[in-house]
Amino acid sequence: MAEENKKIKVAFLIGKFPAISETFIINQIADLQDRGMSVEIFSFDRGKTDNVSQRFFDYKMGEKTQYLDMPKNVVIRILKAIPKILRIFFIKPESLLKIFDFKKYGADAWNLKLLFFVEPFVGKEFDLVHCHFGKVANKYLTIREIVAPSQKFITTFYGYDVSIVFNQKPADYYDRLKKECSLFFVMSNNMKERIINHGFKSESIRVLPISVDVADYPFKERKLETGETINLLTVARFVEKKGIDDLLRAIAIVKEKTRKKFRMNIVGGGQMEDELKGLAKELKIEDVTDFKGYMKVEDLIKYFLDMHLYVQPSKTSKDGDME
Repeated sequence: MAEENKKIKVAFLIGKFPAISETFIINQIADLQDRGMSVEIFSFDRGKTDNVSQRFFDYKMGEKTQYLDMPKNVVIRILKAIPKILRIFFIKPESLLKIFDFKKYGADAWNLKLLFFVEPFVGKEFDLVHCHFGKVANKYLTIREIVAPSQKFITTFYGYDVSIVFNQKPADYYDRLKKECSLFFVMSNNMKERIINHGFKSESIRVLPISVDVADYPFKERKLETGETINLLTVARFVEKKGIDDLLRAIAIVKEKTRKKFRMNIVGGGQMEDELKGLAKELKIEDVTDFKGYMKVEDLIKYFLDMHLYVQPSKTSKDGDME
């Protein structure tokens, strides 16, 4: 009976957590907990909590996250490394020999990066490790090799990791991952075909798009009263593949060809923000364009209710990045 009541233990391995553009990961963690599973989070980098989903706080995800980054200051790094070394020595001493295998791991061993990556996993057992993004999974291969060579794990690809990565990394970049990972999730049939063409086995791939809980999005019939402003909305990170620059050019054409009142509301932010705002000024559409910045998903859902049309442009960027 005790075995039947035992919780399934899942580890989430993430590149940066939390990330405002990756609410879907927060939702996955919360939903697994709602289904009675135990979820522990490991992240290579620390994200900001500004504007992240309320579920991050409600489920105390910050308390369940272990960060694998190491201090940049060498003295602080060494001081923090000492208790980690002692802990591994008493729990799994053979792992220390692997962590400090300078010949095999080079700089990652002597600069203590591997120690900070591996130590949080020592002494822990999981039914499954879920790696989010291919680059993260590649890093996990080394952690797994050192601390848990037989650990089952799965990988979800989301976009850039099976587009731009194929253009920028060597052809064998994912070769080891193909052999050792039990299952791969992708967002679409197109993405599935893409990775099959790069040597992944079809039988190990499942199409599982990011989804939303439709109950969170109540239906509201849209009606446009005489003289009312038409409100359009798009939500995106400001990177080339999201196509916001194309959207702004389209808005300029609409403005030129219609007398109807409308406003293009743009929610998000990112590396192209100054460039996009400059483009809006150049196109003389600042009067019909409103950059809203980031919003918490809970506020965004309410904001949706005041919109008439949702616009979602996307494209393949010059470096090959795509959804």
